[in-house]
Parts: sequence; structure tokens; C-alpha cells
Amino acid sequence: MAIILTFSVFNSSAQLTDMGRLLTGGAEDGGKLLEAYLAPFPKAFGTSLNAGWYNTARPHRFPGFDLTFSLNVAFVPDEAKYFNLDDLQLSQAAQYAEGAVAPTFSGSSGEPRPSIRYTQSVNDQEIVLAEYTLPQGTGLGFIPAPALQLGVGVPLGTDIIFRYTPEVKLGDAGNMGLWGIGVKHSVKQWIPVLKRVPVFNLSVMGGYTKFYTGADINFLPEDIRDGNNRPAQDNTEMVSFDNQKIDFGVGSFTFNLVASADIPFFTAYAGFGINSTTTNLKMTGWYPVPTVNTQDPSIIEVTDESALKDPVDFTLGGDYKGAQPRVTVGGKFKLAVVHIHFDYTYAHYSVVSAGLGISFR
Repeated sequence: MAIILTFSVFNSSAQLTDMGRLLTGGAEDGGKLLEAYLAPFPKAFGTSLNAGWYNTARPHRFPGFDLTFSLNVAFVPDEAKYFNLDDLQLSQAAQYAEGAVAPTFSGSSGEPRPSIRYTQSVNDQEIVLAEYTLPQGTGLGFIPAPALQLGVGVPLGTDIIFRYTPEVKLGDAGNMGLWGIGVKHSVKQWIPVLKRVPVFNLSVMGGYTKFYTGADINFLPEDIRDGNNRPAQDNTEMVSFDNQKIDFGVGSFTFNLVASADIPFFTAYAGFGINSTTTNLKMTGWYPVPTVNTQDPSIIEVTDESALKDPVDFTLGGDYKGAQPRVTVGGKFKLAVVHIHFDYTYAHYSVVSAGLGISFR
């Protein structure tokens, strides 16, 4: 339910309208504002997706397997909850208070937010095209991600791990789905000294998870307001605004060296590795962008020429836009075939994980 709640918030009608509103100053400024606003979401969510891959370094014997459900929760650091508009280098048409600070997706939902005004010069007169308040934060300082995975033992001390969540509809909030694949291989078997230690296991593992979600947007010319709070006129003839959609995909990769001490009722495990996340954001369809009516400068309108088609398609890097180190420590309680595990991953976006599974070795 936590993950459904997160994406219901992200895909709520108010949030989606704000996504469209950020484009009223054009695709370039809109892209910068979107990236700044959404920045903590892919970083935190990608880090969550990279958790829960292992709870022991010991692989299954063929044809053993385990089926595990885990919930991974990443925490957004305080410095990622706000952004400074001065850092974005917006176009000269954008006007806002110098040094203005706005909440990101994970920022506060109740604090005052700065406004942006876009103007156009006509006959030496500055006309206000649009003015709006930047989106509020969701107040979510944490981002959860579920992982339902199947690990199957194959020969040569190796597990093949699969993750899959079929695409599900979230009502009016859109849709979501997930898949992943990983490999864990014992390196203990290749080190003579370690082979003689019965409870200690050492493995390497790598995993890739892909998550995607999408939702329809409904941002219309009347949602654009000029300096006098008047809606823009829709003077389009060939353009339709009923096909707007946002698609959001997160791809996360992790590689780790995993060690564990396995005794009959408990396993202590630790891992050191890297985390890398890439996010793709697309906004497709036609979106209204205001302009001044050439016959009457007091009228702000949207025309076929001013509207934008498929305005956003860019990739967001993960935490610091590269592979980042991560350290995990945890424990697993084993009750016959039922296993319960808990662990903590230290990283820039740290993660707490808990899971329940069954295992047959």
C-alpha cells in the first residue's frame, strides 16, 4: 500500500496539472524546473530499488529456491528537499524574487512558495503572459519501493534472481509495473582457505531493476493565468490538448561483494558495492504555451504556433549522476523454511529494508 500511496500522490490531478504549468515558459525552462522539482524522487526511488537483492551470501544448491517479499524505504536528505531558482539559469523572460527557494517533490507541502512570471515585450510595453506559483512538495521525506523476487539455484554455486510486478492500474492515478534480474555467484568456492570455513560465505552479486509508471495529464489554456488572473484564450484550430501524458521510467543497477555468517537459526550479512540510477521522463501530446494576440495586446492566447508538442524527453542521472558507494548490514531469522530479514544501507540516500520469504535449499 505504501508504494501505491506514493504514486497516487505523484500522479494526483493537482501534481499533474503543476507538471503542465511548468511548461508555460517554454520547453527549455520547463525542463529545468521539472528536473529540479523531481530530482530527489528518482535518486531515492532508484536507491530503494537497488535494496533487498540479498539476505545471505550463500547460494542455493540446485534446484533450491527462495521467494521473498521486501519493502525498501529510502530517506531523502534535507538538502534535497529544496532548490534555488538562481541555480537553474532560466531564460530572461522568467521573473522571480532573487534567491527564491522552492520545495522539491519531497519538500514541505505547507510552506510559502515562490512565483514565476513570464513576460513578452510588445511595442515597448511589457505584457504578462503567465504567472504561477511553483508546485508544493508532497511532504514525503521517504520513498518506498517493494520487491517481490524469486531466487533459483543453478550449478556452479550461482543463483539467478528474478523480480516482477505485472502492470497494474492505479485508478485515475495511472499505471505502474516493475521487472528485474540479478545474479549471485559464490567466490568462496574458488578460495582454498575460505572453503574450509563452514559458516562463512562470500559472493558477488549484480542486479538491474526497471520500474515504469505513466498517467494522463489535463492541462488546458484556461489553466494559464496572466498578471490579472485572467485565463488565456484558446485560439487553436489544429491542435488538441486531450492527448497529454507523462511517462516515468527508473532503471537501477547495483553490484556488491556480499559476506555472511550462516548458522541454523540466524544469518548475519554485510555487503559493500555501488549503486547507479538513470531516470527517463517524457511528456507527450500538445501543451498550451501563451503568447500575446497580435491584434489586441491585452489578450493572452494560445495558438497552433505557440503550443508545444512532446515537449519533454530527458534523462535524469541518479545520485550525483554516477555510481555511488553503498554499505549494507543486516540479519535474517530462519524459522524452518520461513525467513524474516532486516537491513540498513548507508549511502547518500540511506535505505531501511525488511522482508519475509520462504527458502528451500
